[in-house]
Amino acid sequence: MSNYRSVIANGIVTLYYKPEDSSQENIVISLPATTILDRVNGGDWDEQPLIGIQLLMAWLKTFSTVQRSIDDIRFFRWMVAHVWVTEQTRVNHGKPIFTLEDSPIALPISLATTRVALANNIEGALIERFGHEQGIENAMIFYQEMMAPSPEYGLALSDFGKEVLTTMYRSFIEDGVALMQFNKPEVLH
Repeated sequence: MSNYRSVIANGIVTLYYKPEDSSQENIVISLPATTILDRVNGGDWDEQPLIGIQLLMAWLKTFSTVQRSIDDIRFFRWMVAHVWVTEQTRVNHGKPIFTLEDSPIALPISLATTRVALANNIEGALIERFGHEQGIENAMIFYQEMMAPSPEYGLALSDFGKEVLTTMYRSFIEDGVALMQFNKPEVLH
């Protein structure tokens, strides 16, 4: 059960939090719904992802019944990044890192770096291939395919999503190791 509650009135989202040991709710934040995606994508709640999730869920409630689909890439990018970082932190015993079984290297990950990696590597490739509008549309579909419902966590990476992100982060490690080998300083005796 979440201790958060959101109220939406006149386009303003107010997020409340009620501590377990208190009967009084506290206002966490109050902001225009139209600013939520900009602020979440800008990293305002990267260190407090539960607040980011709560605000995104409130943002979803502001959709009219006529508008059936989410058409903003920032929503999908943030959700994929959040699920990836959460899953990697869980499998690495509370550490936000990516590791390969056959490598001693641990690559630190965060919401910010994952969002940038997704934007540059997935969206960038699709925009380059299909043009801006179709590339963004394809990226949103791609991101949706990377996620799957989870009874335990609400949302998880699909097998496809795990494969895509593992491949991407593996290439970051392999490229980094290759660069380190290439840029070794000469040792003079």
